[in-house]
Amino acid sequence: MKIRIKILLALSAMLSLGSCQKYNQVDNSSTVKTPYVLFIGGYNGTLHKTNEGLYFNTLFPTDNSCVRQVLVVDSNVLYLKLNLYTSKDEGRSFKISNDHARPYEDLFYKYYLPNQMIYDKSDPNNKLVYFCSRTGLESSSDLGVTFTPVPAASYDTPPLVTDTPTSITQLDNGTAYIMIDSANQYRKFVGAGWVKVPQDGVNDLPTDTTRWYISHSHDTLFAVDFNGPAGVRYSTNNGLDWAPVPGLPKKRKLLFANQAYGSEALYVGLDSGGLYRVNATNFTATGAGMPWSAKVNFVEGKRVVYRTDVSRYYLFCSTDQGLYMSETNGLDWNLIRTGSYSTLE
Repeated sequence: MKIRIKILLALSAMLSLGSCQKYNQVDNSSTVKTPYVLFIGGYNGTLHKTNEGLYFNTLFPTDNSCVRQVLVVDSNVLYLKLNLYTSKDEGRSFKISNDHARPYEDLFYKYYLPNQMIYDKSDPNNKLVYFCSRTGLESSSDLGVTFTPVPAASYDTPPLVTDTPTSITQLDNGTAYIMIDSANQYRKFVGAGWVKVPQDGVNDLPTDTTRWYISHSHDTLFAVDFNGPAGVRYSTNNGLDWAPVPGLPKKRKLLFANQAYGSEALYVGLDSGGLYRVNATNFTATGAGMPWSAKVNFVEGKRVVYRTDVSRYYLFCSTDQGLYMSETNGLDWNLIRTGSYSTLE
């Protein structure tokens, strides 16, 4: 009897201790250590921000002035509409930078050329924001608060006053590149001035009335015909020679071209007709899950780091029929927010 009581007491003590033991039930593999920040510009002028794709903060209300580009410059946020605005408090309030408006925009269809600003950090001692304004290329040394025209002395052959750049991009190696038209482009190597790209009549861009803008993927340049007939051309020698990239539908406006963060591919969006990306030297459709009739305006990539130090990349795509997300590197897309969205950052 005494032995049985001792055994029962021992079991009771073990159960008591077991019930008081605490377990860490946090799943470190799904707990975010470093979230992303995604800015979403709208066709109707709105600007939103999200960190997880579920809850969205509205930073700017509807004013029917399409957001053309958003650019994060260290601690500042710039966003371009008919004017250029700068925020020093992560988008909670904005001030107008300068009265800069692009001359090219179809106000009825709200078309605009992309890639009008870059943040050049190639020289740590002289960081600059470049902006393609209606009066020419301008730069800012105060993180986008004020802009001044790039002086003629910065060019080997200064462009004419009427030669305003349509777009600007920067390769991974730091080389910056501006597009004026198919016969006038300038490049800037790190630590040097702007040099006009020579035209030798061999493998040059078609010199017709199409509207060109510039983009890149790593150290490859891409020239894009916004109106569509000339398609997309690429250059691996700093714009000296161009070759076509086949695979895009004909007679479609090419609304954007960019390489999303975390993705190796260049993405191109069409005004109805889907989303495409460069696969080797050809374009392939990659818009599964999106309406075929959508205006596909931008693709951006974001990285999430979990407590296990594992990273995952997500792609986001803005269209006039909603915001889409892909967890499969763009192979398929899911709608995460309805609305009419024009750009991402």
